[in-house]
Parts: sequence; C-alpha cells; structure tokens
Amino acid sequence: MSTSTTIHKLINDSKIIPPDSLNPLSAEQIVYKIKALAFSCQDLLSYYQQQYQQHNPRINAIVATNFDEARKRAQLADEALANGEDWGPLHGLPMTIKDCYEVVSMPTTAGNPALKDYYPKRNADAVQKLIDAGAIIFGKTNVPFNAGDLQSYNDIYGTTNNPWDISRTPGGSSGGAAAAIVAGLTPIELGSDLGGSIRTPCHYCGVFGHKPSHGIVSLKGHIPDAPGTLSQLDMGVAGPIAKTPGDLALLLDILTAPNPSMKVGWKLELSVSQKKALNEYRVLAWFDDPIAAIDNELREQYQSLLETLKSQGVQVEEGAPDGLALTDVYIPYLKLLGGVIATFMPKKQRIVFTILAPVLALIGRFIGFPKSFLNTLKGLSQSLQAWKKTNETRLQLREDLQSTFDTYDIILMPIVPTVAIVHNQKSDVPLRKMTVNNEQRSYTENFPWISFATVLELPATSAPIGISNEGLPISIQIVSNKFKDKETIQFAKLLYELVGKIECPAYK
Repeated sequence: MSTSTTIHKLINDSKIIPPDSLNPLSAEQIVYKIKALAFSCQDLLSYYQQQYQQHNPRINAIVATNFDEARKRAQLADEALANGEDWGPLHGLPMTIKDCYEVVSMPTTAGNPALKDYYPKRNADAVQKLIDAGAIIFGKTNVPFNAGDLQSYNDIYGTTNNPWDISRTPGGSSGGAAAAIVAGLTPIELGSDLGGSIRTPCHYCGVFGHKPSHGIVSLKGHIPDAPGTLSQLDMGVAGPIAKTPGDLALLLDILTAPNPSMKVGWKLELSVSQKKALNEYRVLAWFDDPIAAIDNELREQYQSLLETLKSQGVQVEEGAPDGLALTDVYIPYLKLLGGVIATFMPKKQRIVFTILAPVLALIGRFIGFPKSFLNTLKGLSQSLQAWKKTNETRLQLREDLQSTFDTYDIILMPIVPTVAIVHNQKSDVPLRKMTVNNEQRSYTENFPWISFATVLELPATSAPIGISNEGLPISIQIVSNKFKDKETIQFAKLLYELVGKIECPAYK
C-alpha cells in the first residue's frame, strides 16, 4: 500500500488517541509517530482538543483557542504527507503559544484589558519560525498583566493554577505555558524571560526551559513592547519550554536566527557541545549569598546533586565566581530593569514617576519597601547618562567574568528561593511576603538569582532534579558563557539521563 493510500485510510478511519497517552512522549517522539503514520495530524489535534476540554478547567492554562483554523492546517499537513512533503521537524505538531506573542486569528493581550480585542495581522517572528517548521498553533496560554509578575493572573482570563497543587501558582510570566505542558495540554511552548519568566515557571512546574543568550531569538511581535516595535528589548529574550532537554535543543535550532535586518550581512551559528559525559565538565556551584537565602530543602537537594555529580567524576567546586557577590549584578539589573519598565509606561506616568521618585523612595523606606524596589524606582526615572553608566558596569562585569568561564564550563545556581508559592495576589507587590526557612522574606527576593544570567546576557537552562517533601518539583539553573547555549542544554541532557523524569503524579 502506498504512503498516500495509507494516509488517506488513516484520515478516513479517524483514530481516537486515548486520553493522556501521549503525556510521557517528547515532541520529537510525537512527530516521529506522525511521520511514521501512527495517527493523522487531524487525529492528533483532536487528542489535544480533548486534553484541553478534560484538564484545562482545573488549571486555566489555555485562555484562547482557534481549533477551526488549526484543523484546516492539520488537514493540509496530512495532505502534504500524502504527497511526500515534509514541512520540517515539527510537521503537524499542535502546540500553544504564550499570550505575549502575536498570532494571527487569535487575540494577543499580554494580560492587559486594553488589548482584549487586539487581533494581530501577522505572526511574531518566533511564532512564524515554529509554523515554518511545521507546527500547528491552536491556543494561547495565560500570563500576568503586561507579563509583569511571577504569578499568572489578570482581569481578562483570571488565575492559572499549578497542576501539582492548584492552591499554588505555576509562576510567571510564562506560567500558563509551563502549566499546560505539565498537564499534557501541549507538547511544547514558546516563552519569554526578563525577570525569570521562563526559568521560574519551569522550576515551579517541573519542566525544562531555556533562556537564550540575548539577541539570538527575535522578540519582534512580543507584547510588551508595543505592537509594531522593531527594537530588541534590553535583557528580554524569547525561548523554548518543553518536557525534555532534547526538545529544547530541537526548538532552539528552529528559533535562533540573525535579526531579519542583519541577515544579509551575517549568520548565526551556535557552537555545538563536544562533551558526551558529565565527567568532562568543570562545574562551579554557587548556592549561597546573603541577599537571597534559599530554603534549606532546596539547599539539601542541590548538595545531594553535587555529591552525585562528584561520584560521576565531575570536577565540582563551590563558591561565587571570582569572589563576586550577587549584589554586584543584582543592583545593575534592577536599574536596567527600571529603564525597561519605563519604556512601557505612558509619557505622563513617566513624568510623574520622575518627579515623585525621591519622595516615593523616602516613603518606601518607612513603610517597608525592599531595597530592590527602591533601586528599580531609580531606574524608572534615570537619565540616559545614568543608564550608560549602569550599562558600562554590566559590560565590565561580563568582561571580568571571562576568567571564570576559562576555569569552569558551567555555573550551577538556584532559580528562586523556594518551591512553588501559594497564590498571593496582594496588589502592593513590593509589600508581598514569602516564607523561606520559616522566616518572612520579601517577595522581591525571587529575583536575585535570575538576575545574574539576565543582566549579563548569558544562556541559562532550567532543569528539574527532584521533588520536595511537599510533593513539589525542584529545578536547578545551569548557566554558561554567552552563546554557549548548546552547552547548558547538553549538560541538562546528561543530567536528565542521570536524574530521570520528574513527573506530576496526576498527569503521568
């Protein structure tokens, strides 16, 4: 029987794929099954529609869908296979996209009610890359207002729950994306990261995520910034979220490309890791710093991991890079972050903050605002000269760090101080608290550990390594030198082989 006849028979017979049956599979494995004609692309889309109907009401990860348009594309994908056409490494694979990216025929709100009815006329660059590789977009996943929180809730779509424990957040701003993967609603996702928005949700949800080196994946079509913005967001990146590090590698290859305006003059080619075993790595483990204490249970899990790595012959040393303190990178990060936030604010609001910033800083000290918030306030009202001074500090730090990466291939560090936190939607974000080692700490202490890779524009992979006593996932952050993205993902692959799958019991 010919391939064409086989595919037409598959379509006509219309298979029902059992619920949750594809949850253990990677995206690569699912695409292999598509191309091996185990089921049609239309059957696969029906499977994910069924998953959405069965599991999404509990967690509210997917907030907008267009199955009608997706079905048309699934039919075309089946017809292409029948004609011997291969669309690429994601041929016929249904997936969702974080609701910060412009997707034709679906709303793009970034959690902002002002954009509730915004339907873009073209796809974001990164989304188009996925479509060109064969993906079928059927839904959008939830985010906080303007992607500006570590929790995913907004006035349009409500709150997204963590699949491991619905009383807790899946994180933000890619919280809906990470939750959807855990619950088997989508095999892969496209996230974005400025304040840990890929790494934190992946840690809270126990999936893999990669924050690329700054500038290697286009953010055009991501909101915020405003629709139509051409410039690349300072420190902001687009990156993949998936069930396996192998899928991260697959997606990174699809997504990385030079800026469209520059592609006539240069090409982007990331170096491939030459390491085949963990014992070929030189590792620096940095788990302790005064400004961001981590929970004892995380510290114990990380220490246990180090002992396991040493038993595998890995060269491991502990401590900060070249005596660096976290505050050395965190303060520049906050000032630059303030500058980024200011670009999203209306002109009148920026003027008000510029005038009132000194007063707000003074009041903030009396009412308990953390120092991190006060540094961000300075960034909101900074001059160009001040920004350039902070940017120079950043460049000097990265230059000084080269000696560390001459000595070590990988730096391991925490992502945030705790496992997934209980929903906390108190309006005054700087006054929110979280519990670390039975002590009330500022909510803003979730940011120092992610600031290192962000402000220095380094690649960072979030990899699950264990489960807490409360039954919640724990991940570690794997960082390397700029453009060594494939090194952090390769280390995550080898770690995955050592540690094994970290699976949510309700969605195995």
